[in-house]
Order: sequence, then C-alpha cells, then structure tokens
Amino acid sequence: MEISWACFGIGLVILAVGIVMFFGGLHVFFRSWKRMPEAEKQKIHIKALCHNLGGVIAVCGVIVLVAAFWPYFLDKLFVWFMVAWFVCAAIDLVWISRSGRYEDKK
Repeated sequence: MEISWACFGIGLVILAVGIVMFFGGLHVFFRSWKRMPEAEKQKIHIKALCHNLGGVIAVCGVIVLVAAFWPYFLDKLFVWFMVAWFVCAAIDLVWISRSGRYEDKK
C-alpha cells in the first residue's frame, strides 16, 4: 500500500484546522472578528457557528486523508467526493446566512 504523503500532510492540516475551529479556538485570530464591535459580537452565536464550520472543514480533511491511504479512492473517487463536499459546503453557507440560527435577534 502506497501512501500519498502530500495528501497525508494536507489532510492532517485541514483536519487540525477543522477540529480547532469546532472547539472555538480559531475565530479569535480572524481580523474581521478582532475589528468587530463588541455589540455585534454579542449578536452572534459563535459557539454554534464554530461547530458548524469546524465540522464542514474537518470533513474535508477526512476526505483528503482517505485519499492519502487508499489509492483507488485517490484515482477514481476523490474528485467526486470533493465536488460533493463543495456543493454541501455551499448549501451550508447559504443556510447559515438565511436561517438566522446563528444570530441573536434581540
């Protein structure tokens, strides 16, 4: 079994970013979050938003890691899984912006 070391490294980085984002440790480094007024920050349910985005990013990392260890997946299925992931991520972003679940409307 041959390992794709490029996929392995990239997959680990993406998975790590997803996990850190899921547990809420990454958004504090975003420039837009730092510049946002405190009143605006209070209106966002950041924990739920981090769980959502972290999960989506972590799934991408898992897909890339599977490609690292399974040559058939890398040759035949990887592109289709990534297309499906992009479609699902786009639907998720539209849902995030329209659902109101992550906003406090007080």
